[in-house]
Amino acid sequence: MRTKIAPILNLVEENENLKPLTNRRPVASLPFACRYRLVDFPFSSLSSIEAPSAALFISGSGHSLYDHIRSGATWGLESSVGGGVFTHSHINLKAELEDPQYQGNYYDDHYHYVSRSHAEYVMIMGSNMLSNIRLDSLLRFHEKKDSDATVIYKKIKRSEVREDSIHSALIMSEKDNDKIEGIRPVTDTTDPNDSLLLNMEMMILSKDAFLNYLFKAKKENLDVSVKHIITYCHGSEHNIYGYEYTGYLKVIEDIGSYYQANMDMLNEDNFNSLFYRSNPVLTKLKNSAPTYYGKHAEINNAQFANDCEVYGKVENSLVFRKVTIAEDAHIEDSIIMQDSCIEEDVHLKYVILDKHVYVKRGAKLEGTPDEPIVVAKDSVIYEDGTIEEGE
Repeated sequence: MRTKIAPILNLVEENENLKPLTNRRPVASLPFACRYRLVDFPFSSLSSIEAPSAALFISGSGHSLYDHIRSGATWGLESSVGGGVFTHSHINLKAELEDPQYQGNYYDDHYHYVSRSHAEYVMIMGSNMLSNIRLDSLLRFHEKKDSDATVIYKKIKRSEVREDSIHSALIMSEKDNDKIEGIRPVTDTTDPNDSLLLNMEMMILSKDAFLNYLFKAKKENLDVSVKHIITYCHGSEHNIYGYEYTGYLKVIEDIGSYYQANMDMLNEDNFNSLFYRSNPVLTKLKNSAPTYYGKHAEINNAQFANDCEVYGKVENSLVFRKVTIAEDAHIEDSIIMQDSCIEEDVHLKYVILDKHVYVKRGAKLEGTPDEPIVVAKDSVIYEDGTIEEGE
């Protein structure tokens, strides 16, 4: 299977509703569950089928992503024979410049990567559909159906995505429940209790079908996206099927969904559903000391990464690496990211602290479950609750 699939990670993902967490990082780089990044999940799925390479298309700067991925060795993508991680960043900026040379390069970059691979299929994935996909099962389904393209979907309630969600739902054939007849915006469904078949923006298709679409896309200035490829395949009378995913899924499209996805990991069933499927979730290793819990520390239903010092009270929260929580500090229902420091007599509830936040003695912040307070990277929170944001 190692050379069967050429993966394309389409990381040109909407991030406006995730700011300030995405001010200096793409959605794919968002920290998750104390020690992971969102990009670890599609990469781990690729690792399970021994994909030798991956092409990344990133909306803005990919600095934080490059720092995390490095050579791709963690996921087996460092092969010197036709392997590696091929990155293309600042896609949105280049598109805004309307540079004709860039417009050609966007399609040419896709073409050269796929045409030079020894793969039979192209796999398109993103990072904002938090899930753990068995790609070997998907490939078997695809080949059994003799499909030109197969799209992964999940049956969800309309209420599980934003009212103004930009995502789409599949329309299935009445004669063949697996065959896709079309696609529609999820906003066409207004009743929050109604079910829909969410397009997870992941698909596998034959190399020839992808290259044919790419020719059309270049001619008509279309994005290389699952939504557009579905429309193309249907219009071109290609056989296109849907593959149902039944595991844990969270659509990361705003601060609320990001917060809830992290909080879901405090539930053992959700954690096991995402992390303890047959695919192990891999991430870059960082060797450091175990977390130290002081004599008077109180912990209830919380997760910690390594290298923390905890002397206060932590409940229903996730704490990332190298965080210090002083005695008499009280952290509830919050997400505390790497290298943050919390002094004495601090109370945080329904708060997300990005990396390197310093919370001064006596500070108190309280958001709500639906609207947690988000503090940007490198900020300082003072005793009176005022926040000096980092540059």
